[in-house]
Amino acid sequence: MKALIAHIAAWLFRKMQGAELYLALRNLRRDGHHISVSATFGPRVQLRIADGARFNIGKGVEVLHDSWLIAHEGNSLDIDEGVFISQHCTVSGTVHIGRNTLIGGFVTIIDGNHVFSDSASPVKTQGGVQKPIDIGEDVWIGTNSVILQGVRIGDHAVVAANATVTKDVPDWAVVAGTPARVIRDRREEA
Repeated sequence: MKALIAHIAAWLFRKMQGAELYLALRNLRRDGHHISVSATFGPRVQLRIADGARFNIGKGVEVLHDSWLIAHEGNSLDIDEGVFISQHCTVSGTVHIGRNTLIGGFVTIIDGNHVFSDSASPVKTQGGVQKPIDIGEDVWIGTNSVILQGVRIGDHAVVAANATVTKDVPDWAVVAGTPARVIRDRREEA
Protein backbone atom coordinates (compact mmCIF):
# COMPACT_ATOMS: atom_id res chain seq x y z
CA MET A 1 0.00 0.00 0.00
CA LYS A 2 2.85 2.43 0.86
CA ALA A 3 4.38 1.84 -2.59
CA LEU A 4 1.06 2.67 -4.28
CA ILE A 5 0.66 5.88 -2.27
CA ALA A 6 4.25 6.90 -3.08
CA HIS A 7 3.63 6.22 -6.78
CA ILE A 8 0.43 8.31 -6.77
CA ALA A 9 2.17 11.14 -4.89
CA ALA A 10 5.03 11.17 -7.42
CA TRP A 11 2.54 11.24 -10.30
CA LEU A 12 0.62 14.15 -8.75
CA PHE A 13 3.87 16.05 -8.15
CA ARG A 14 4.84 15.68 -11.85
CA LYS A 15 1.39 16.83 -12.92
CA MET A 16 1.59 19.89 -10.67
CA GLN A 17 4.97 20.84 -12.15
CA GLY A 18 3.48 20.60 -15.64
CA ALA A 19 0.53 22.73 -14.61
CA GLU A 20 2.85 25.39 -13.19
CA LEU A 21 4.76 25.64 -16.50
CA TYR A 22 1.49 25.66 -18.47
CA LEU A 23 0.20 28.58 -16.39
CA ALA A 24 3.51 30.46 -16.73
CA LEU A 25 3.43 30.06 -20.53
CA ARG A 26 -0.23 31.12 -20.67
CA ASN A 27 0.48 34.23 -18.60
CA LEU A 28 3.53 35.16 -20.69
CA ARG A 29 1.48 34.85 -23.91
CA ARG A 30 -1.28 36.94 -22.34
CA ASP A 31 1.30 39.62 -21.52
CA GLY A 32 2.31 39.86 -25.19
CA HIS A 33 5.37 37.59 -25.34
CA HIS A 34 5.60 35.37 -28.42
CA ILE A 35 5.95 31.70 -27.51
CA SER A 36 5.22 29.32 -30.36
CA VAL A 37 2.66 26.64 -29.58
CA SER A 38 5.04 24.10 -31.14
CA ALA A 39 7.79 24.88 -28.60
CA THR A 40 8.26 22.16 -25.99
CA PHE A 41 9.59 22.38 -22.45
CA GLY A 42 10.77 19.50 -20.28
CA PRO A 43 10.06 18.95 -16.60
CA ARG A 44 11.25 21.56 -14.14
CA VAL A 45 12.12 24.14 -16.81
CA GLN A 46 12.13 27.53 -15.11
CA LEU A 47 10.95 30.66 -16.95
CA ARG A 48 11.92 33.80 -15.03
CA ILE A 49 10.73 36.65 -17.24
CA ALA A 50 10.47 40.01 -15.49
CA ASP A 51 7.99 42.75 -16.24
CA GLY A 52 9.60 45.02 -18.81
CA ALA A 53 11.53 42.17 -20.46
CA ARG A 54 10.91 40.83 -23.97
CA PHE A 55 10.67 37.06 -24.51
CA ASN A 56 10.39 35.34 -27.89
CA ILE A 57 10.40 31.57 -28.53
CA GLY A 58 10.16 30.38 -32.14
CA LYS A 59 8.61 27.33 -33.78
CA GLY A 60 9.95 23.93 -32.85
CA VAL A 61 12.16 25.13 -29.99
CA GLU A 62 12.89 22.34 -27.52
CA VAL A 63 14.13 23.00 -23.98
CA LEU A 64 14.97 19.93 -21.92
CA HIS A 65 14.51 19.38 -18.20
CA ASP A 66 15.95 21.51 -15.43
CA SER A 67 16.96 24.40 -17.70
CA TRP A 68 16.47 28.07 -16.80
CA LEU A 69 15.49 30.91 -19.16
CA ILE A 70 15.89 34.27 -17.42
CA ALA A 71 15.19 37.81 -18.63
CA HIS A 72 15.41 40.73 -16.23
CA GLU A 73 13.69 44.07 -16.75
CA GLY A 74 14.94 45.62 -19.99
CA ASN A 75 16.37 42.33 -21.32
CA SER A 76 15.41 40.77 -24.65
CA LEU A 77 15.62 36.97 -24.79
CA ASP A 78 15.06 35.70 -28.34
CA ILE A 79 15.29 32.03 -29.28
CA ASP A 80 14.66 31.46 -32.98
CA GLU A 81 12.93 28.48 -34.56
CA GLY A 82 14.39 25.00 -34.38
CA VAL A 83 16.73 25.68 -31.45
CA PHE A 84 17.48 22.75 -29.14
CA ILE A 85 18.57 23.44 -25.54
CA SER A 86 19.64 20.35 -23.62
CA GLN A 87 19.25 19.67 -19.90
CA HIS A 88 20.52 21.81 -17.02
CA CYS A 89 21.28 24.89 -19.16
CA THR A 90 21.05 28.53 -18.09
CA VAL A 91 20.33 31.29 -20.58
CA SER A 92 20.14 34.67 -18.87
CA GLY A 93 19.92 38.29 -19.97
CA THR A 94 19.80 39.89 -23.40
CA VAL A 95 20.56 36.90 -25.60
CA HIS A 96 19.70 36.05 -29.20
CA ILE A 97 20.04 32.43 -30.35
CA GLY A 98 19.75 31.87 -34.12
CA ARG A 99 17.78 29.22 -35.97
CA ASN A 100 18.66 25.54 -35.70
CA THR A 101 21.32 26.02 -33.04
CA LEU A 102 22.12 23.07 -30.76
CA ILE A 103 23.12 23.68 -27.15
CA GLY A 104 24.55 20.75 -25.18
CA GLY A 105 23.82 19.96 -21.56
CA PHE A 106 25.03 22.07 -18.64
CA VAL A 107 25.82 25.11 -20.84
CA THR A 108 25.79 28.57 -19.24
CA ILE A 109 25.03 31.69 -21.33
CA ILE A 110 24.95 34.87 -19.24
CA ASP A 111 25.16 38.49 -20.43
CA GLY A 112 26.36 39.93 -17.10
CA ASN A 113 29.53 40.04 -15.07
CA HIS A 114 30.62 41.53 -11.76
CA VAL A 115 32.80 44.61 -11.46
CA PHE A 116 35.82 44.01 -9.22
CA SER A 117 38.22 46.88 -10.00
CA ASP A 118 38.05 48.50 -6.53
CA SER A 119 40.21 46.31 -4.29
CA ALA A 120 39.07 48.27 -1.22
CA SER A 121 35.42 47.30 -1.69
CA PRO A 122 33.73 43.89 -1.68
CA VAL A 123 32.95 42.62 -5.17
CA LYS A 124 29.33 42.22 -4.08
CA THR A 125 28.96 46.01 -3.64
CA GLN A 126 30.59 47.04 -6.93
CA GLY A 127 27.68 46.17 -9.18
CA GLY A 128 27.85 44.59 -12.59
CA VAL A 129 27.95 45.18 -16.32
CA GLN A 130 25.66 43.62 -18.91
CA LYS A 131 26.50 43.21 -22.61
CA PRO A 132 24.25 41.33 -25.07
CA ILE A 133 25.17 37.92 -26.49
CA ASP A 134 24.41 37.03 -30.12
CA ILE A 135 24.61 33.38 -31.20
CA GLY A 136 24.24 32.79 -34.95
CA GLU A 137 22.35 30.18 -36.92
CA ASP A 138 23.28 26.50 -37.08
CA VAL A 139 25.73 26.75 -34.17
CA TRP A 140 26.66 23.77 -32.00
CA ILE A 141 27.67 24.57 -28.42
CA GLY A 142 29.17 21.56 -26.63
CA THR A 143 28.44 20.29 -23.14
CA ASN A 144 29.64 22.35 -20.15
CA SER A 145 30.59 25.37 -22.26
CA VAL A 146 30.32 28.89 -20.88
CA ILE A 147 29.40 31.84 -23.12
CA LEU A 148 30.29 35.16 -21.50
CA GLN A 149 28.91 38.64 -21.98
CA GLY A 150 29.28 40.71 -25.12
CA VAL A 151 30.30 37.96 -27.53
CA ARG A 152 28.98 37.07 -30.95
CA ILE A 153 29.22 33.49 -32.14
CA GLY A 154 29.06 33.40 -35.93
CA ASP A 155 26.82 31.26 -38.09
CA HIS A 156 27.75 27.56 -38.45
CA ALA A 157 30.36 27.75 -35.67
CA VAL A 158 31.15 24.91 -33.25
CA VAL A 159 32.10 25.48 -29.61
CA ALA A 160 33.85 22.42 -28.20
CA ALA A 161 32.77 20.89 -24.90
CA ASN A 162 34.09 22.66 -21.79
CA ALA A 163 35.11 25.80 -23.74
CA THR A 164 34.80 29.29 -22.27
CA VAL A 165 33.95 31.84 -24.95
CA THR A 166 35.26 35.29 -23.98
CA LYS A 167 35.52 36.94 -27.42
CA ASP A 168 33.77 36.82 -30.78
CA VAL A 169 33.82 33.59 -32.80
CA PRO A 170 33.91 33.90 -36.63
CA ASP A 171 31.42 32.19 -38.93
CA TRP A 172 32.32 28.52 -39.57
CA ALA A 173 34.99 28.48 -36.82
CA VAL A 174 35.60 25.60 -34.45
CA VAL A 175 36.76 26.89 -31.06
CA ALA A 176 38.04 25.04 -28.00
CA GLY A 177 39.72 25.72 -24.68
CA THR A 178 39.57 28.22 -21.85
CA PRO A 179 39.60 30.88 -23.06
CA ALA A 180 38.28 29.53 -26.36
CA ARG A 181 40.49 29.95 -29.41
CA VAL A 182 39.94 29.07 -33.06
CA ILE A 183 41.37 25.63 -33.89
CA ARG A 184 40.07 25.37 -37.45
CA ASP A 185 37.50 26.40 -40.05
CA ARG A 186 34.67 23.92 -40.62
CA ARG A 187 34.90 24.42 -44.38
CA GLU A 188 38.45 23.06 -44.41
CA GLU A 189 39.09 19.33 -44.44
CA ALA A 190 39.93 17.92 -41.02
